[in-house]
Amino acid sequence: MSIQHLISIDREAKLSIDTGRLKITFQNAGETHFIAACDIAVLILANPCISLSLAVYQELAKNGAVILTAGEKYMPCAMSVPLGVNIDGARRPFQQAQQLDSDAAGQCWAQLLSSKVLGQALVASAFAPELSERLKLIAKHIEPGDKECREAQAAQLYWPEFFKSLDNPIDFRDKQGATDPVNIALNYGYAVLRAIVARGLAGAGLCLNFGVGHCRKDNPFNLADDFIEPFRFLADRAVYQIFRDNHPTSFDKEVKKQLLSALLASTITIAGKTYRLFQGVDFAVNSYCLSLQDTRRKLLLPNLPARPGKAPTASLWQATQFPYETQ
Repeated sequence: MSIQHLISIDREAKLSIDTGRLKITFQNAGETHFIAACDIAVLILANPCISLSLAVYQELAKNGAVILTAGEKYMPCAMSVPLGVNIDGARRPFQQAQQLDSDAAGQCWAQLLSSKVLGQALVASAFAPELSERLKLIAKHIEPGDKECREAQAAQLYWPEFFKSLDNPIDFRDKQGATDPVNIALNYGYAVLRAIVARGLAGAGLCLNFGVGHCRKDNPFNLADDFIEPFRFLADRAVYQIFRDNHPTSFDKEVKKQLLSALLASTITIAGKTYRLFQGVDFAVNSYCLSLQDTRRKLLLPNLPARPGKAPTASLWQATQFPYETQ
């Protein structure tokens, strides 16, 4: 079982492939680093002076890595996801298409949102215990398709208290064009999680266009936007801890490094057992694949109550405790 690395490059560099390894050369500093391509999960390119060959894209795609290109304020602006090489790569999209706008899709969406709100409750327990209990109650009453908009109700309660606890100048979620450091950090953390989730879905041979809750025709990552929901709390918790303990006034390289480290060091509880980030994503994706075959199956998601019976197995990815940083 290989080690999965998340690599972020913030300096001028040249990337190439050398006998199956990614070669990173910092010419100005006279440094060279090597890492096996098969061990790379996500590569973040965060400097406009990074150059790389087509062979880099080809080798990383062959090994299932996602490449994120970051722009202003380190925010990812493009994502390259490999096509899944999977024996079920034709059957699973067909199964997904059959379930579009069905009761099964509504059930899946409700489970994803319940997991998300329970994650928010877990984070809120650190700064607002009463709010945490209210969120748990909301999570229990999310219906298929969330016709009562319970998720939105939870967000209206959660975010003002979250930002208030950090003395942030803005007390609402600013998804695009954020100027305050907390929202910028949240957006960055979500972008990284989205890439990790997209990698797991594509590797399982699933079509990312076919979502269960997100169904925009112009969004090629609807399914990734569905399955990031149960994992968002990891970014929330990491951002909360960083800004509570260190009180940074801007989102800089140091905050970014701390956030990446915290995300990969995170643990997730699924069906009563504790897993690391890559393992948790793998289990969630595998449970969805099984639910496509049998709609009676429940998804295995973070923080949801453990269901009776043996949990389905999944191929596990072992994640490093800290990302491989090249600052």
